[in-house]
Amino acid sequence: MNSWTVIMCLLSCGYVWSDKIYQGSGEESTKALEYVVEDEYSFPVMSRDVALLAATIERIEDEICRDHVRMVIEGIQNLTTWAVKFYDASGKFPEGLLAGSSYQLGNFDECLQIGDDDGTPPGLSGMYCLGDVDIDVPEDYANRKTTIWEKFRKSTKRYDESIKRLHWGICVPAVCTSADIQQVIQKILDLAFSGNRVALDPSVDAKRCYKRQTHQLDTFDILYIAIISGIALIIALGTLFHIMLLRRNRETKGIISELLISFSLISNIKKLFGPPNDDGLNLDCISGIKFLAMGFIIAGHCLVFVIGGPVLNINFWSAAVTKIENAVFLNNPLLVDTFLLLSAFLFTRIVLKVLDNQRSVNFLFLYILRYIRLTPAYLVTLGLYVTWLSRLDSGPLWYKIIDERERCQASWWINILYVNNYVNTDQLCMFQSWYLSVDTQLFILAPAIIYPLWKWRKIGELLLGAATFISLAVPFGVTLFDRLDPTLMAYREEIEDISTNEFFRKSYIKTHMRASAYFFGLAYGYFLYRIQTADYKLTRNCVRIGWVLASLSLITSMFSIGLFYGLRKDYGAVEAAIYSSMHRALWSFGTGWVLIACITDNSGPIRNLLKCRIFHPLSRLTYSAYLVNGLVELHGVATTRTPQHLDNLSLLAKVLSHLILTFMGATVLSLMFEAPILRLEKVFLRSVLKNSDRPKTSRGTISEESVRDDNCEIR
Repeated sequence: MNSWTVIMCLLSCGYVWSDKIYQGSGEESTKALEYVVEDEYSFPVMSRDVALLAATIERIEDEICRDHVRMVIEGIQNLTTWAVKFYDASGKFPEGLLAGSSYQLGNFDECLQIGDDDGTPPGLSGMYCLGDVDIDVPEDYANRKTTIWEKFRKSTKRYDESIKRLHWGICVPAVCTSADIQQVIQKILDLAFSGNRVALDPSVDAKRCYKRQTHQLDTFDILYIAIISGIALIIALGTLFHIMLLRRNRETKGIISELLISFSLISNIKKLFGPPNDDGLNLDCISGIKFLAMGFIIAGHCLVFVIGGPVLNINFWSAAVTKIENAVFLNNPLLVDTFLLLSAFLFTRIVLKVLDNQRSVNFLFLYILRYIRLTPAYLVTLGLYVTWLSRLDSGPLWYKIIDERERCQASWWINILYVNNYVNTDQLCMFQSWYLSVDTQLFILAPAIIYPLWKWRKIGELLLGAATFISLAVPFGVTLFDRLDPTLMAYREEIEDISTNEFFRKSYIKTHMRASAYFFGLAYGYFLYRIQTADYKLTRNCVRIGWVLASLSLITSMFSIGLFYGLRKDYGAVEAAIYSSMHRALWSFGTGWVLIACITDNSGPIRNLLKCRIFHPLSRLTYSAYLVNGLVELHGVATTRTPQHLDNLSLLAKVLSHLILTFMGATVLSLMFEAPILRLEKVFLRSVLKNSDRPKTSRGTISEESVRDDNCEIR
């Protein structure tokens, strides 16, 4: 359709480029530009090319589209304001292509505003399309050293950032289809490069074309907003009721009052910013670990989406991945393993304490309790993806949001069953949601080890040792025999859409590949239980050796990733298999020691830092932050209007802004949909225990005092 946008420059500049530079003949390229209209105000193009363009436009099948394109071309020739805007809003000849700038976005908003009040003919408006142009350069061209073609060479090396595809924003009449656009662009590119063996293959996806239109609401949209509005109303009523009680200095009485107070913003904010519960286990230092780990996870997510989006100087990233100081961002998946370890550690320690007090635990009840705790906030987030998310904004890369919505519409029910890391992985909804499935699946399996550890110590220890060994052996074997990467490698082409990355879908998100950190958490939780119940004090030499080994383990596991981007970037299957298995084990070993040392007061100033009061509310928000962060990252890249220049300060600013936005969103999500559930759960447990004819200690359930909503919560 309106490829003339790409075209005007390609035809007037493309011939010069192709004839003079590529073929070395200067006769055609030095031909003076002629004017279509003999007028000093006319738009300069090559008359031969305008004739070819006119013939190509006549091939458009849709009559209205063909007429609109003619009107635009004629308007451009006369420099009519509304017509020139079509050209002005489109991407022009590539700039910075050799530095890795493959996105020519044009002006998205200017294009969609065409047709407002600028004299545009009735019925004619702008549509923005982000098309792709695949570049195929002959091998003999690409092998010419010191020429630009060297940048286009086909390479089997993933780390070679060759230029294979351009993303081109063009502004066209809204009545045209993506097929019309693609057909005309293909013809014009063929004409522009007819004298060369360079093949340019354009494609225009209908999902990547945007125009002003009114979105029709469906049943799910209305249902979602009705549910959110209903909960907001209950929160408002609960808050007003709480204010009335405070003014009259009355206490809550009756189940209805307690239910209303559960939704009160006043009580939930007070709980969020309140001190941690005194659990008697000395676990308050976990707050700092949780927040710091989540901060680096958010930083890693941010960098993945920035690098996978429009950038001006991708060469910056190519150099950055080889620097050892950037390993903490390249090896970001280890921070996710920290949460798996913490989850198992807390679960083990608390359940063993409850078993000592009550002699039994109803694990089925515990599974139900966990599901009720996790799912409401999760379901609210999923609902936003399925319904309103695609309507909240717009941008040149908004198709990423549309793709995510389609995946979630196909797979949301699999997410809330917590099996989306194995089922429908080709329609993965919420790229970060795999963690919840892995953690839940391991949570279900954990009692098979925890209970024997308490009931039959030797058998339990053998089971734990065997499970830990298997969790290390499986990633080694799978990586070796399938010849997989050692970990998720941050190469630009492979992380443009992380949900479709082959390694991510087939290995990274699988429970059998991530289980080792969880079993280390079980082991450390059991170890803490043994030394606390025996009131054992670690010796000074033991502490020193522990810190030395832990420090070496953490440093080795984190920074060794640099080898696979530098010296050993052409790694073999054995190297990848060893790293895949052992780097998680070393990280888990070191992190587990930090936990033990802090809890047993053998960490000096580190414990004081990690238990700092500011970390307590932030750590309570980490679950909601994990849910919200995907929205922040997707929105950030989908609304990008111009390619970003990468440098350390700009990336730091981007990470910090995403961290703040994520925790702001997490605060809203937690206060509205997470905290009320936690308080309702306490009300329910209190009612069940109060109405029971049997004593608390013989019920086989976890009592209200054992279920906490801070660091000791069982999630």
